[in-house]
Amino acid sequence: MALPSRIRGQECTILVVRAGVLEDSITSVMNFNFEYQGETKTQGYLGEKNNRTDDIFNQGKFDFEAHLTTQQWLTFIKAIQDRQKRVTPDVQFNISVVLEFANGETPTVFFNDCKFGAIPNNIASRGDYVKVKFDGMVDDISFTTS
Repeated sequence: MALPSRIRGQECTILVVRAGVLEDSITSVMNFNFEYQGETKTQGYLGEKNNRTDDIFNQGKFDFEAHLTTQQWLTFIKAIQDRQKRVTPDVQFNISVVLEFANGETPTVFFNDCKFGAIPNNIASRGDYVKVKFDGMVDDISFTTS
């Protein structure tokens, strides 16, 4: 019996949305990482032979790197800065990761109301592409399956 095909990066689409509008300048994404951050808690009680264990969801983390194709990425960073400085506190940033499996399944991972941290930019050498890295967190990660 043949094993199902594994998904590759070419079958993953990263969509970045600001205030309901697709950021068309962030298209050359090289990698995208996310972490579902859960935590376990253990407590022992007198008279019991085992500890009791619970788990909780804390938040989601993500980061991605992209090559630059237009100056629009500066507008995107400015929009992040304006929200952080409360110039435009209601602007919301959302990221969707669409996965296209060979069997036709297309689940999506949603990162709603993204909060960004440091945004390092890298100009490594004359022959290297300039890249920018975005690092952020969300209160929740949601999923849809097809």
